Amino acid sequence: MNADLEQNASSEGDFGGGDDDSTLQPPPSVGDSFDVNAVEEESPAVHDQLPSPEEYKAKMIVGSSNSFANRDIVDNPQNGDDNDDDVHDQLPSVDAYKTSMSFNNKQGSQEMEDGTAASNGKKSRAGLYTFLCLFLVTVIATAIIVPVALKNQENRKSGSATVEANTGSSSNSNLSPSGIMTGSPVYRATKPPTMSPVMGAVPRIDQTINYLANYGLVDDRSVLNDVNSPQAMAANWIANEDEFEIPIPTFPGGGNGGAQYSETRFAERWALAVIYYSTGGPSWTYKLNFLEPIDHCDWYEQFIDPTGSLIQMGVTECMQFAPNFAGELITGVEISNNNLVGSIPSEIQYLHHLQTWITPFNAGLYGNDSLDGIMKLTDSLYHLELQYCALTGTIPESFGGLQYLSFLGLGNNYMTGTIPESFFGLTNLVVLGMDDNLLSSPIAPFARLTKLQKLYAEDNLITGQITEQMISDGWQAMVDLDLSANRLEGPLPANIWTMPDLEVVDLHSNDFVGAIPEIESVHDNLFFFAVQDNTLDWKIPESINNLINLKHLDISANNMVIPFPSTMAQLSNLVSLHTGINPFEEHPVPSFLSGMTSLRELSMKQNTLTGEIPTFLGGLTDLQVLDFDFNQLQGAIPSELGLLTGVDTVMLNRNFLTGTIPDSFSNLIDIDVLLLDGNSINGTADIICESTAISTTFFAADCGEPNPELVCSCCHLCCNDNNSTCNNFDWRVNLDGIWEYDFQRVIYSFSQALLPDDAKAVYTQPQGDNNDGRV
Repeated sequence: MNADLEQNASSEGDFGGGDDDSTLQPPPSVGDSFDVNAVEEESPAVHDQLPSPEEYKAKMIVGSSNSFANRDIVDNPQNGDDNDDDVHDQLPSVDAYKTSMSFNNKQGSQEMEDGTAASNGKKSRAGLYTFLCLFLVTVIATAIIVPVALKNQENRKSGSATVEANTGSSSNSNLSPSGIMTGSPVYRATKPPTMSPVMGAVPRIDQTINYLANYGLVDDRSVLNDVNSPQAMAANWIANEDEFEIPIPTFPGGGNGGAQYSETRFAERWALAVIYYSTGGPSWTYKLNFLEPIDHCDWYEQFIDPTGSLIQMGVTECMQFAPNFAGELITGVEISNNNLVGSIPSEIQYLHHLQTWITPFNAGLYGNDSLDGIMKLTDSLYHLELQYCALTGTIPESFGGLQYLSFLGLGNNYMTGTIPESFFGLTNLVVLGMDDNLLSSPIAPFARLTKLQKLYAEDNLITGQITEQMISDGWQAMVDLDLSANRLEGPLPANIWTMPDLEVVDLHSNDFVGAIPEIESVHDNLFFFAVQDNTLDWKIPESINNLINLKHLDISANNMVIPFPSTMAQLSNLVSLHTGINPFEEHPVPSFLSGMTSLRELSMKQNTLTGEIPTFLGGLTDLQVLDFDFNQLQGAIPSELGLLTGVDTVMLNRNFLTGTIPDSFSNLIDIDVLLLDGNSINGTADIICESTAISTTFFAADCGEPNPELVCSCCHLCCNDNNSTCNNFDWRVNLDGIWEYDFQRVIYSFSQALLPDDAKAVYTQPQGDNNDGRV
């Protein structure tokens, strides 16, 4: 496992697993994080509950952040410390020397004219000789010192000194095979710019345009004449408005383009300005110090995330690459959730050493043009995140040229078409997020990505069968495997449990058939296993107890007939158990649940449960969801359920329960959804309705006219036995794990799909002599 990409930071009650060393979790939104400079002694606000995936897709709303990579703060050249911009003024001028000498002193000259002091002539001649000697020394010293000072001025004036040209190869030889920086950068051969003797006479804007046009940074000079183009606005800013006045490079003999002419700090600064204007910089949520008259390596702002960690956005990292100059070049940019609108311009290619580009959660980055310049960073880029933007179109064939990519996030966009063959040549990928698009591909080529630890390709159009060879030869490094909601088919491979570091398997909503393979040995890493909405049959394997740290198990909506193996009792770490909508043989609520004291979600909807609701459920005090909807449970609701004081959802509807609502339900102060309809519960709901501490958002019971079984003054829906379609929703509460949240529950939401009109009627017909209403 790559320690840089896998940080296990599970907390009590969470499903476990770690972050992905990325900002794939949503970045700070307005009001959730604070500019450090604006915060003194007040604590930052804590994020509210995170929105659902549907809200993200529809509105691109975000609500949490992840720490960015910290870097040393580059000295600000305008902070007053070590200001060497005026070093050339420390040498006295020739006029200053003349003024200080006696022969140029007005009083001394007058004495010579009066002839009143003969010896003064000798002193004057001596002074003249002295001056001539000193003047000669000064000229020599000036010839040596001033160029050095001017060179220092050029280097220091950009803040961290300027690397103005690089004539070496642009390949990054210090990258590991995965594309991650493993040591000090390899220095490249460099060539400093030379200043034309007449440059001072040429207006700075003309110098800027000449550099950009003559050295190939713009293909068409006319774009610089269009005052409304981002390129022209950036040129005007850097030439006429930028008080930092970074030196404009020139090169002996001229040139016609190429990295050796564009690999300069001037080009970087101009390219960042083009990016700013191309993406609606004046309307960004945070300006991030862009276009401020400071070194562009200091174009960032700092924030405090909900964990109290200091994070930064903007230019997040610079690095020194040349030995002859003390300058730094940009290696990291991170601008998440900042209202970027437009396209990332092709000028991003002039950030030649860019290793990390992270701009997710900017829904205005529409179209497919944003990839054009990025795809030219073939020798440096290893971390790219553009998820939750609005990218459209296909993945270009040339995308495969990003050979060093280790981390790629393209999820939650609107990309379509077939994934090109070249894409599967990105063999250094460790994390791949391309979820929630409409991308097509067979599953087999993904096995070529043998370094993959995290594969998130859910909600696409991926077809085919996962084979044992794919797992044994291709995916042995896999940690998170999420291929849910695709078009995969066939049986689950028998060796699926042989991936030693596997933590997440999410294969729900496909067309898998057969049985869940036996787990032949203890697997202590897996915590999330979801295969709901397939056509799996038979039963949960007896060897399920070998998944000793399993926290989430969802087998809902399959064709399993055998309820539960005896070994289920050993899964004491379960937090979420979903077994609903399987044609199980009739069975009571299983007793092994009494030992699962960590359970937060228990859903056994439509599982042919019989008998009474056991009282031991009151001991599962962490429960937030209790779902026994659509079963054959009888008897009264046990008062012990009132001990579930933190419960959010209780669904006991469509059973054969009798009696009254227990008085202990007054303790359910956090309850949000309460479904009691489709039973024979009578009396009143005053224990709920008259409580000032309880405020449900949906409460359904059999309180409908003309003959209400229950008197309820606060019910949102009143049903009766004559209306077979009342509250005829499926009310499924299955978790579709979101990898950005480490597959933990984000918010409770329920499917409101309608069941067939006769679904409830089947459960209301008499059954023999017992007249219990069951067919």
